[in-house]
Amino acid sequence: MIYLTYNDQPSGVYFSQVTDVCAFVNKRFNCNIRLVALISIRGFLENRKSIKQNFPEAIVLPMFPKQKNWRRNKLLLKILFLFIGKQSVWCRGIFATNLALLLKKNNWTNRVVFDGRGAYDAEYNEYLNKITSLSDSISDLERDAILLSDFRCAVSEKLVTYWHQKYNYVSKNHCVIPCTINSNESHYPSENEIKSVRKELGFANDDVVIVYSGSAADWQSLQMVDDFLLLQMRSNTGIKFILLSNSPLEQLKMYKEFPNRIIQKWVKAHEVKKYLYASDYGMLIRENSVTNEVASPTKFAEYLHAGLKVLISENIGDFSAFTKKNNCGTIITDFEFGYNFTPLTYSQKAINFKLAQNHFTKNVFEQNYNTIVQLLKEK
Repeated sequence: MIYLTYNDQPSGVYFSQVTDVCAFVNKRFNCNIRLVALISIRGFLENRKSIKQNFPEAIVLPMFPKQKNWRRNKLLLKILFLFIGKQSVWCRGIFATNLALLLKKNNWTNRVVFDGRGAYDAEYNEYLNKITSLSDSISDLERDAILLSDFRCAVSEKLVTYWHQKYNYVSKNHCVIPCTINSNESHYPSENEIKSVRKELGFANDDVVIVYSGSAADWQSLQMVDDFLLLQMRSNTGIKFILLSNSPLEQLKMYKEFPNRIIQKWVKAHEVKKYLYASDYGMLIRENSVTNEVASPTKFAEYLHAGLKVLISENIGDFSAFTKKNNCGTIITDFEFGYNFTPLTYSQKAINFKLAQNHFTKNVFEQNYNTIVQLLKEK
């Protein structure tokens, strides 16, 4: 069995949703899933080292240059399978899945599982068509991944609904596993530890600390975050903001007006938690798009697991409804309204942490993972 990724560079999300998943499955079900990562030749040695540091058994290979040439990587996988034997393949995304499906046509693979991370055709049309050009039809690749795979894993129920509506998917051979947190993170800091971190970063106990963690990709809607927080900072002098992103700080209107109430850090994945612990609320405001409607942002579980309440837009995957049902944040619907945000108590943070433990650890989805593993074991 292998878990195949294509053109996914190492990152906090990659380690959480790929290497940690492989490690969890291997340990929990006593199996041997090998990670095979096809990555760009740009920065290959450094990225290969990073992946293997997190998953030493990984096979990291340089992909054929340019994504439009994705099919040519079939030969690379054939050569690999000559050495490791015929495999069942758990595939992250539509390109990895279609590579496995091409091999299956020639009896080089056993079972193919499509790990759907989002609405690919929608994402390309809404956000990526400006930065990439493919001769292939993304819609056709997505359709084949959904309809021709032996089994599917979706990150949200909303994504399965998208499959039904766009591609007339009617099979029941799927499961839903949202983006999860690491199963070994089971301890929440003490109240004194939280206070110490806030003090170290220069925050008072009565400050309202709001954090944004993530990239500045278009679907992250950082401009909407800026507009929203500018109004909130004007109406509440206690609000402080942490930007965990490499986005140019000088472009933010709130920084121009309140530079002393904003700090920016771009840290390694394992260092992010420190800044989340110091915060009260996590920002997950995004524009209304199909991409966001079916998404499962990793940061939702990360915010919650750090004890934060989430400030989230309507219709963000399954998480907006979860937020409302469990009172673990605020659905932001009015960008002209000054919300009355107050610092969270330690007990409130502990409740949010427990909620994440009960809903977003890999252990919670053990049965779904087991279903995939048993299918991959079949010849």
